[in-house]
Amino acid sequence: MIDAVREDPSPSDPALARAALRRNWLRLILESRTRDLEQLCLAHPEPHDPHVLLIRACCRELLGDSHGATFLRGQGMRIADDDFVVCFTELLLAADTPTKATIADRAREALTECGPDDDYPSALFLLGWTEVRLRRDLSGAIGLLRSASDEARLRGRPETYRLAQSNLAFALTHAGLFTDAEQTLDALPVSSSPSDWDIFEGGLPQANRGTIAYWRGDYDDAIAHLEQVVDEGGPGTNFEALARLYLVMSIIALRREDRYFAAAGLLHGVSKDDKHGIPWDTLRRVISALLAHAEGHDDRARTIAAPVLARPGAAVAHAVLAELYRVLEEPASAAQALRLATSGALPRYARASTLVTAAALRSLAGHGADAHEQLDRALESAAPERILTPFLSDDLLIGDLLIAHAHRGSRHDEFLGTILERRGELARRRTGIFTPRESEVLAYLRTTMTAEEISTRLGVAYPTVKTHISSIYRKLGVTSRREAVLNVDARSGIRHRHAAPPA
Repeated sequence: MIDAVREDPSPSDPALARAALRRNWLRLILESRTRDLEQLCLAHPEPHDPHVLLIRACCRELLGDSHGATFLRGQGMRIADDDFVVCFTELLLAADTPTKATIADRAREALTECGPDDDYPSALFLLGWTEVRLRRDLSGAIGLLRSASDEARLRGRPETYRLAQSNLAFALTHAGLFTDAEQTLDALPVSSSPSDWDIFEGGLPQANRGTIAYWRGDYDDAIAHLEQVVDEGGPGTNFEALARLYLVMSIIALRREDRYFAAAGLLHGVSKDDKHGIPWDTLRRVISALLAHAEGHDDRARTIAAPVLARPGAAVAHAVLAELYRVLEEPASAAQALRLATSGALPRYARASTLVTAAALRSLAGHGADAHEQLDRALESAAPERILTPFLSDDLLIGDLLIAHAHRGSRHDEFLGTILERRGELARRRTGIFTPRESEVLAYLRTTMTAEEISTRLGVAYPTVKTHISSIYRKLGVTSRREAVLNVDARSGIRHRHAAPPA
């Protein structure tokens, strides 16, 4: 395609040359022909034409020259802001969220007025790519990227199709639609060569898989995926930086204290500036505060996190922060973080997280019935996509609430059993004394299920279950079901305040 543009029959006619460039510049960028595109700009009959300068600015940005991109953009901004090239240049280059959102709205209008010299499939993808980063309407972004995928497939543009599908997987992941995201990732075409878009897209599939594994409580898998993405010399933005954040959270979830120092170094490499609509400093601060708390430095955690309570627009970060403040026994700050988190639409995993935190706060305030209602809503939100992490905190109150909820009975008993089983597995990793089958039985000892019912659920003989229970009691030095649960929780750092589960 680049040869066809170079061999345009009227390269000396500025108007025709400008039209040829306008028809092809977005596609050339998406197909990683950025250097070729910049050479076309330099060979243009009018290289200082505003359109040419703006296209060159995009080339510079993709080639890692942000300073050059800024200067060329400034030189080129001499045309009306509703111009097609201006709109889609700005979508690529605008760094802060409010500006990007305003330009995205203008770009929607520009798409409705596409002419024969405008690249509709590429522009459709770029608008979807932008909306994913703005996080203001993930369902809308998913629709745009599906449409861009269809257009690219129909017009025989494999690289645009790959990028659209890759970003669709990201949008599905961050909407909490993990099953659809995994199906899209499994069918994702593989790029035959390095892409100029790696500055935006590098590591996206593994970062997505790591994110899904984290929220499903599969922390070892999360670490395995995310370590493939992390590049300590990376730019500190986009998917490499996202991988850093989730890698640190996975390390904390497993209490890998031997890796905390290295984790702090990874966080230092995350950008302190917003970039392409992502509030990187807010995200970095929340996870840094989480790490400080894990290291036992609660005052430092409060200092790091404090500015985030005045920054809207980071729902997932605020959901994580709300739970941190609750654990730090600062309910007013936890409530403020919850208000920020729930001020807009939330993905399933963040909604589950906010509901678990809200349940714990209601329990602390003495409103047991409300707490269990919130917890059941959290289970309802999390169950369809097997989202476990919001329930896996080793904080004593969450453990007590889950046990009490199991005793009360729930519409989500099976999923609650899965949560308790996973909590048991995490406890076993810390105690190291139970066999896998004993851990499964121990998880069900937290419920009201009888030994016979446990044997039916696990598909093993009743005498075998009784043997496992006896072995668990012997290893823990206890004689009752309740003592066994209390003892193993104490071993895993869960301290019970109550002699019986809260109402």
